[in-house]
Amino acid sequence: MKQPFLAPGSFPTAIVCALRSFCTKNWHRLLWVLSLLLLWHATKGVYWDSVWDLLKVIGPFEITLIVTINLVMLPLMSARWWLILQALAEPVGLLSTSFYRLAANTISYLTPGPHFGGEPLSVYLLTHREKMSLSSATTSVAIERLLELFASFFVLTLCLINLTFFQNVPFHMGAALTFTVTFLVISATILAALLTGKRPLSKSLHFLIKLCTRVCPSGFTRIESGAKLIAESEKKAEWFFRQHGNYFILSNLISLVHWCATFAEFWLLFFILGFPLSLSQLIAVVAVARLAFFTPLPAGIGVLETALPWVTAMLGLGPGAGVSICLIIRFRDLLFTFAGLGFTLKYLTCNDKVITIRRGSAEQNTRDVHQKTMSTHHRDG
Repeated sequence: MKQPFLAPGSFPTAIVCALRSFCTKNWHRLLWVLSLLLLWHATKGVYWDSVWDLLKVIGPFEITLIVTINLVMLPLMSARWWLILQALAEPVGLLSTSFYRLAANTISYLTPGPHFGGEPLSVYLLTHREKMSLSSATTSVAIERLLELFASFFVLTLCLINLTFFQNVPFHMGAALTFTVTFLVISATILAALLTGKRPLSKSLHFLIKLCTRVCPSGFTRIESGAKLIAESEKKAEWFFRQHGNYFILSNLISLVHWCATFAEFWLLFFILGFPLSLSQLIAVVAVARLAFFTPLPAGIGVLETALPWVTAMLGLGPGAGVSICLIIRFRDLLFTFAGLGFTLKYLTCNDKVITIRRGSAEQNTRDVHQKTMSTHHRDG
């Protein structure tokens, strides 16, 4: 009887298992490889002479203007989190919040999925540097991320509806519109559930624990403690939404202001390069650029470099304009990434150094006191 190709213990089965194990352990490295391949594919046919001609118009004044706008946008981007902390009676300075946000954004930028990844660092910084309770820190980070996602998908949905039904653009965004509407509904449903006290996350997790304990009664202690933390965070989130409606409205207004600043930044970049965009062109460029960062690839590498030249070419601006904007964005992100890494290393190492120095000083003082006491006893003797 002929043995099946993937029979247990066969050589092909061993190869498949080895590949599966390798992909499971190294999936983030594979995403980086895919990102770099996309980047190579996106830039291999670029006419770099035309790109350089466009970038030559950027002088010291333009660079200063771009940097200033981004420095202003950093506290604006952090103000929503700062407001939430104020409402939770856990006040943190706006400058400190901005630095924490910059450090967390750096982790998110360098890990798969540029919008996520830095949340554990945000919670860590609040609990260790600000001496905040774990539930309050988790609640503030969760609410901030939820409101950011809701605002992002709301604005992107409006942009894509405008492009799909009201603007005469030479491409269709139906799939992207389906994506944004789906996640807009999900985020709005979670917000509505928290507002009405439904607590969807903790209830779903408790149901999962009950289901799993029937199969394996032991081994769910950590999951149960996590479920308690989520339940407590959801309780605080419900209290925030019900008792601080003014903070909720202000947080959403800050999100809209930040999006307006994003549109203004993109328009300014294209204007500096000699391409004053119309409203429909600006909406198309911003929507495509922001959607590129929702891909699971680290920093959206390869996707942004493919999407922006494509959309600028379709809009009649030429692919060189998109490549030039990509280079400016990447250079800006590189500067903020280095700054964020600096803050991250400072926050993760300086506290331990201070504790070690203080502990060493205390031990030295104890030894000095002991030696003085012993010498006094010898003199008295």
